[in-house]
Amino acid sequence: MTRLTALLACLLLAAAAALASDTPRELDWLELMPEDEVELLRNAPPVDHSGMFTMEQQGSFRTVQALHQQKIRMPGYIVPVDVDDAQKMSSFFLVPYFGACIHVPPPPPNQIVYVTLATPIDVTDIYDAFWVEGTLRVETVQKDVAASAYVLAADKVTLYEG
Repeated sequence: MTRLTALLACLLLAAAAALASDTPRELDWLELMPEDEVELLRNAPPVDHSGMFTMEQQGSFRTVQALHQQKIRMPGYIVPVDVDDAQKMSSFFLVPYFGACIHVPPPPPNQIVYVTLATPIDVTDIYDAFWVEGTLRVETVQKDVAASAYVLAADKVTLYEG
């Protein structure tokens, strides 16, 4: 009977480990930047949203390679990128604060995540924050609005609550 109990315990532990590995890691925006850049960002002047002209994106494409292919979950604001005639978006930029990419200047490329959706969703209200969950890749994307140093293949997009 003890062998059976030990076998069941091992199976339960293996199942728990498998479930834990499917749980996405909750990621903070600063974790997308190499540590030496975090201090530079903390000491940067505040973003000025009063401009009406396009400013060139500043900042680094440097990434944290250990995040490549990680299942993550992170909050942010949605800036639609690819939208069809039915107002469904198949991709968007996830940005750390309201107004990023709409006002000037856009955040650094390593503070913007380009999100792709297998199934397009309705264009969201830009004033709302969302949780986005999926697999993160270190990959550069250049669009008219801005560039990103990360791509997230989204599995889930939900309204931020919390």
